[in-house]
Amino acid sequence: MSIYAYLKEDHQKIKHLLGEIDALGPEETAERSELFNRLKATVVVHSKAEEKVFYDPLKAAADVQEEVEHGQEEHQEAEAMLEELTSSELVGAAWFQKFQSLKEALEHHIDEEESDIFSDAKKVVNHNVAEEMEENMRQEKLYQVAEQSIAKREHLA
Repeated sequence: MSIYAYLKEDHQKIKHLLGEIDALGPEETAERSELFNRLKATVVVHSKAEEKVFYDPLKAAADVQEEVEHGQEEHQEAEAMLEELTSSELVGAAWFQKFQSLKEALEHHIDEEESDIFSDAKKVVNHNVAEEMEENMRQEKLYQVAEQSIAKREHLA
């Protein structure tokens, strides 16, 4: 497997979670909260690992640098929206409207990344490096999950 196939698998998981939450509608339920928490954790871990393993090495390539910077900005925007959705101040229709904005932003980012960034990255990253990136992505995600867990425990203490 290469980094591209691995990232596409991650993207499918994110799209699936978005669809499940969307299907539940604006009413607050325990199921929606659980799905949202899974979505948030998945997106944050994915974004941080992707930036380190995939985006950072691509920054050296002039052909991809602008797209990578744009992708990182979209990651920051998505993480900010996830934090807003975590706030207890947003409920009901207001929460769902903000979720719809997040859903559109993530779907746009995924489509753009899989078409534009992947296409340009394949021109500057050889197959062996792409396979190494995939393994590095797996390892970095494990690290990010551990970091999230530690941060949660410190926050609760």
